[in-house]
Amino acid sequence: MKLSKKFWIVGVFLYFLILLNIMLLADTGKLVNFPLAHPPYDKLGHFVLYGIASFLCHKATGKKNMNLLNYLIPFGPAIFTIFTAAEEMLQAILPNRTASIEDFLFSFCGIAVFYGIGEVWDRKKGY
Repeated sequence: MKLSKKFWIVGVFLYFLILLNIMLLADTGKLVNFPLAHPPYDKLGHFVLYGIASFLCHKATGKKNMNLLNYLIPFGPAIFTIFTAAEEMLQAILPNRTASIEDFLFSFCGIAVFYGIGEVWDRKKGY
């Protein structure tokens, strides 16, 4: 059964709200006692959280691509790559956070891997 685009749009919207809530808790210092919010476990969190966001956004945008310097770039994952970069830059100015290129790289790897998983999934399902 093929899931409708509306399903994916609702899913990415709800997931984005969850992601924003996690960021707000971290930005206000409320995740200090949460062990998974600290190295090395936070890297896994970046990988998985942004990977899922990339997958959902790619499905919600109908797997659309954009042309950037003659390269086709998947639109949904590109949105979350930009969002990730902006969020890491924001962390540089927040008192309870620290910006990290490693966090960005783990987020980006999650975005790329989960995009790939989605593409393989769709090929196997025949979409």
